[in-house]
Amino acid sequence: MNMTRYYRQLTLCFSILSALFLTGCATPNPIVNKDFESDYQTQTYQAEAYLITSAPEAFARRIALVRQAKQSIDMTYFSWNGDTLGLTLLNELKQAADRGVQVRLTLDDLLVFNDKWLADIDNLSNIQIRIFNPFNSRKSGWAGRAADFSLHQQTLDHRLHEKYFNVDHQRMILGGRNIGDEYFGYSKTANFYDLDVMFSGEVIKPFADNYERLWASEHLVPVSSLIHIKQSDGISHFTKAFKKAKKQHPETVANVEQTLSSLPTEKFTTVMVSPVFDSLNKLDDRLPYFRSRSEAVLKQEIAAAKNVTISTPYIIPTHGKFNVINQLTQQGTNVRLVTNSSASNDSTFLPAYYEEHRKTLLDMGVDIYEYKDSARNEDHYYHGDTYYHNKTMILDDKISYVGSSNFDPRSDFLNVEFGLFVHSEAFAQQINEYLFKEKNSLYWHVTQSENGEIQWQSGQEVQLSSPNYGSWHHLPDWIFKKMNGESEL
Repeated sequence: MNMTRYYRQLTLCFSILSALFLTGCATPNPIVNKDFESDYQTQTYQAEAYLITSAPEAFARRIALVRQAKQSIDMTYFSWNGDTLGLTLLNELKQAADRGVQVRLTLDDLLVFNDKWLADIDNLSNIQIRIFNPFNSRKSGWAGRAADFSLHQQTLDHRLHEKYFNVDHQRMILGGRNIGDEYFGYSKTANFYDLDVMFSGEVIKPFADNYERLWASEHLVPVSSLIHIKQSDGISHFTKAFKKAKKQHPETVANVEQTLSSLPTEKFTTVMVSPVFDSLNKLDDRLPYFRSRSEAVLKQEIAAAKNVTISTPYIIPTHGKFNVINQLTQQGTNVRLVTNSSASNDSTFLPAYYEEHRKTLLDMGVDIYEYKDSARNEDHYYHGDTYYHNKTMILDDKISYVGSSNFDPRSDFLNVEFGLFVHSEAFAQQINEYLFKEKNSLYWHVTQSENGEIQWQSGQEVQLSSPNYGSWHHLPDWIFKKMNGESEL
């Protein structure tokens, strides 16, 4: 692991964690009735699906759709950075609004502070930006957020985690990416390995209806009521930030345009899909609507599954148990897990727990692939540290998942999530190839011998301890586990 990155993260995490330790604590997740949402029924829709094959293309597709927009653009994201790509996309949205396109953007508030460049864009005609479940603290950074959280944890623990991009109700992009340089391979320090899928067809309507319910809910607040700007300044904050980003990173701007000019024709696959949406009631009762509804939709398929691939950046048990994985292994299903190694995880907290969960999963018979902290994704424009961020699932090579949920306790009990299950062998094969086409260069294959010894293998290389996760982690890991905050991760 890059030691500079580690100590930087450690300093930040200790500061946040210390504040939480002094002023608040993790709230246990509720025990869920066995029959909760068991009678949930979903509808199946026709769709055309295109798995976007590279990180730069995923960003270029969004720009292309915005430039083609005629009537409306609706978006939801957990985070939107004020960096080169974040500002570039906002500028494209501004130009679309200037043409009369109605633009709506919903953002979670966790990473929105006093960002006047964002409020500037909301001040323009035809653009509305609303913030989900806002904090009271706006100008005092993470210290203020931690103090605010300690006083209002029951409310502020709930975050909006959906990632949604709908243009003219004709094209929709779903997946795991937020908006920022690191999600599309353009960060010089660290990038995420992620996936996006473009959809068209009748499936767009239920997602549009879900957006309308969110947009009309009491949990959204106009950004103008949170971040105040002078009307006389126009959009000076945005203009200044955008000019600075272009000047500092002209090669990024040039590569985006080059990618746009050479976009391949989309090769859509005709599929049937089953959407699953969370309930905003979760903010009141903390119950796992999305997780339970997904399990209800897949109940028969899970019971009959022969092979299941689970891909998640954060593998965390619920109430100390991996219930679905345990059900699968007990019934003889071959379970393959793809996740971060301890060294590659972007969460400094989670490896403290995963170091123990790894053996539990291996004892259950799970076949584990861990993403290398040195993994090099060839489609990324810059190469630095890398994190695994893919969220998907493949059942018997015929059903696959696309959406925002990590299928961890935070996704289940706290965050608002959505996704869909794609019924198509051809599409499942595409997802499988996307994950494993560079298997040897991206992953450690983790196995356990009969005597319990764990080994990490990649090609001819074999290691007998967690790669690049040394003894310097023992003390912070011990402290993190003492915090007993796994339900918050």
